[in-house]
Amino acid sequence: MVNKNLVGRCGHYCGACSVYRACEDRGELLKVMEKSCPPDRNLYCKGCQVVDETCWPYNHCKIRECLDAKGFEFCYECDEFKKGGCEEWKRLAEGHAKIGMNLRENLLWIKSGKVEGWLEKQDKKWRCPSCGKPISEEEKCYQCDAELREEP
Repeated sequence: MVNKNLVGRCGHYCGACSVYRACEDRGELLKVMEKSCPPDRNLYCKGCQVVDETCWPYNHCKIRECLDAKGFEFCYECDEFKKGGCEEWKRLAEGHAKIGMNLRENLLWIKSGKVEGWLEKQDKKWRCPSCGKPISEEEKCYQCDAELREEP
């Protein structure tokens, strides 16, 4: 069964988010993320579809702020997306492209209504090739310590 809360409003797959993975998996990644969590935030997240004011990402996501202000659920609803994306989304998309996450392609899947299929595809993609457990965008699997990306 897929978790629809992991559908990022910008096209991000929340199942690979370091904050989400830290909260779900606990362990070493949680300790790493606790060091960078702002003191006024709770280190927890259940996915972008259910984020609230107490969750760490809430006040640190300009995309969420923009979408809420415009009354949109996803970036693909915005005229800026149709023109290539706003500057904030482009910056985010470029960073995620470096780790193999295509936010535009993801949003088009979501827009097409194939959310369950997209979530299943992402769940398979964001698993450690060594131990098979879910991984985040980090350079290593915090479950088995396998290196996930080569150093540049």
